[in-house]
Amino acid sequence: MPRKNIRIKDSKWFKILRNKYLLVTLFFVVWVFFFDTNNLLRWYSDMRDVAAQERQKAYYKEAIRETDEQLKELSSNRDSLEKFAREQYHFHEPDEDLFIIDKKQ
Repeated sequence: MPRKNIRIKDSKWFKILRNKYLLVTLFFVVWVFFFDTNNLLRWYSDMRDVAAQERQKAYYKEAIRETDEQLKELSSNRDSLEKFAREQYHFHEPDEDLFIIDKKQ
């Protein structure tokens, strides 16, 4: 069986790779994805940071909502204000004894 003598310059792949538009496009894609200041890796990192900040924003909005509800309750009810002051800040009457039990141990 005779073997064809194929030169590299005549091959299909060489002609495709020699195309200047393809070379410029490949160079551009590689440059933008890896070497540019706004490359793909940085974009992915920034997107993760934005997602984390959105979660943090939702957490703080919920915390603000709960605090507003608690403030509304404390400003409308004197008994709840006294209970809050006693529990959170250990307020007590002058003739009362205060016992603090540490739950961490």
